[in-house]
Amino acid sequence: MHRDPLTATLIAIVLLSACAPPPRASGPPPGDQAPPRVAAPAQGTPKTLTVLVQREPNGWGSLAQTGSSSASSGGSRSVEFIAQDLLTAEIDLDTFVPLLGEALPSVDLGTWVLHADGTMDVTWRLRPNIKWHDGTPFSSADLLFSFTVFMDPELPTTASQRAAIQSATAPDPQTFVVRYKHPYVNANRGELGDIYPRHLLEELYQTDKLALQTTPWLNSDFVGLGPYRLNRWDRGSSMEFTGFADYYQGPPKLGRIVVRFINDPNAMVAAILAGDVDVVLPVAVDLEAALEVKRRWEGTGNQVRTDITGRMPHLEMQYRPDVARPREGFTNRAVRQAFYHAIDRQTLTDIMNRGLAPVADSWYHPAFPDRGQLEPAIPQFPFDPTRAQQILVQAGWTRGSDGILVNAATGDRFETELWGLSGQGFGLERQLNIVADGWKTIGAQVQLTVVPPARVSDAEYVTFHPGPLFTNPSGERFYTDRLSSKYIPSAANRWTGFDRGAYINPKVDALYDRLNTTIDPRDRMPLHRELLQEQMGDVALMPLYWEVVPTLMLKGVSGPKHVRNDSTRNIFDWDKL
Repeated sequence: MHRDPLTATLIAIVLLSACAPPPRASGPPPGDQAPPRVAAPAQGTPKTLTVLVQREPNGWGSLAQTGSSSASSGGSRSVEFIAQDLLTAEIDLDTFVPLLGEALPSVDLGTWVLHADGTMDVTWRLRPNIKWHDGTPFSSADLLFSFTVFMDPELPTTASQRAAIQSATAPDPQTFVVRYKHPYVNANRGELGDIYPRHLLEELYQTDKLALQTTPWLNSDFVGLGPYRLNRWDRGSSMEFTGFADYYQGPPKLGRIVVRFINDPNAMVAAILAGDVDVVLPVAVDLEAALEVKRRWEGTGNQVRTDITGRMPHLEMQYRPDVARPREGFTNRAVRQAFYHAIDRQTLTDIMNRGLAPVADSWYHPAFPDRGQLEPAIPQFPFDPTRAQQILVQAGWTRGSDGILVNAATGDRFETELWGLSGQGFGLERQLNIVADGWKTIGAQVQLTVVPPARVSDAEYVTFHPGPLFTNPSGERFYTDRLSSKYIPSAANRWTGFDRGAYINPKVDALYDRLNTTIDPRDRMPLHRELLQEQMGDVALMPLYWEVVPTLMLKGVSGPKHVRNDSTRNIFDWDKL
């Protein structure tokens, strides 16, 4: 099998390096109530854990990360949650537990209330005895200040729910109430932006709000609410955190966490093989190289953990008739169905994931809580080139004398471009070739185009991809808004809409609206099924497989687990024997 040069180099390092001296599974149980915590036993010498990430963060939160291309990549996002807690934490894909809040809001508890006028209130009861790292008590006044910053149109935010929120109040120090303009189904996740210390930042916000993006309080002098506090930050080298003794869940198990930054994956592997570090966090090391490390470590007690990230590599279609090529190609439902049948997704995931994740048949990942109830509703398009050819003939596409498909009505040859965005994972060109090879077998002429880094951030340019575009966002967006016609990019919205290909389906739009405003899970299930049948039956997109990332850990380390964009939401439970 062909290996990328980087992977080959990493494997060479593994084979030439000595073994370093497995983590045991840990973490809070899922559920709506805050899990009980047990304080760490008294220790003689505080434990130190050394962690490697590939990219250094700009600072804490979305304000400090503005303009950063690495805000959630290379492990930089994981650094934030070592020193900061939010209202909740996603400890498994689509499984949230309360942190600063005593419990997730719910209708049964009376903390999630739908009003007759269509508005909705969500009430957060805060845990007692929460303190900022400088010893100042945390209260709902901090949440109200943070909410003001979050809603400020002059400041950046990454949360799409801002448009659904009407107001917020803090009726007492332990209570925070958010009023929504209409039902918002994910309101109990607590995704209300970053939480800021009012006593340190309110005056700056009132006098020079734009200075929040560069204030030392969100950088080298950060004061947070997490189990570890920032002690030292040597730019370009490392950060040091120490256990916060007044943490509201009890003293953390580790006395000290050192985070080092190494951009070169080769050097990261060499460091952990030499025993110089305890953990290498995603996303940094190629899966193939990580599995070589795992084979080398067999019998040592060291561990390579693999987790499904929730990101779904897929093909995004182009639906604008004046842009899409060829004419009557991927804008035709039957043609999309045929070409989906012609992708060998099993081979693709076997090569990219080594059998560690199944093919993607929709946007619902293997561990999605209601996946079992949804599976019967998912239209299936197994790899079947013969069936693909039959569908194409029925759609008016037959092979010419040279074997290339020709449209009987227009005379156009099936010539298309398959685009990929550079920087989106390992082995991009390998994946594009696998897809293209399948399509060539049914008569398509496919040109591969890897969008260079300089143009990846040019949203207008990427919007007008003439053929399918390989990309890998979170699967969750596809049952919330990603293919809603409300989010078609245009000059008016600065080309920032999610629906880049301009997919328009009134039935899908209506289902999105109902899913985003229906709270009761029992009422949501039929809507999920309808959306699957409509959107996947239409092959509005072509899911390929689920992304898997590795975490490298030495023997005795427990806790690290990658969930969506980071690995440290459960940092309080990390330990080292």
